[in-house]
Amino acid sequence: MMQHVKEPIHVRGHTLDVVITRDTVDTVSNVVVTDPGLSVDSGNISKDHYAVIFNARASKPAPVSKTVTFRKLREINIETFKQDITESEIQFENIHDPETLVKTL
Repeated sequence: MMQHVKEPIHVRGHTLDVVITRDTVDTVSNVVVTDPGLSVDSGNISKDHYAVIFNARASKPAPVSKTVTFRKLREINIETFKQDITESEIQFENIHDPETLVKTL
């Protein structure tokens, strides 16, 4: 593991923010600790914490393609469909009549 923030980001010398990556991965570069010049609710400038700014390289995984098979419902031959159900391994209580099988579901 590699900690990319090498300097304190708090005025008292603490490192409160971390940017950690694997040693072998080059995903973070140009790490800069800077005073953002932000103000608190009262309008006073906050000199308490510094900002950590860096470039992060990210990549989108390649899409996975897969084959999907389905029946076109408008083109189903009902008799063939009933026969497919009758011959399938999905049987309930040894019911062989498709009409009875559908009623039990």
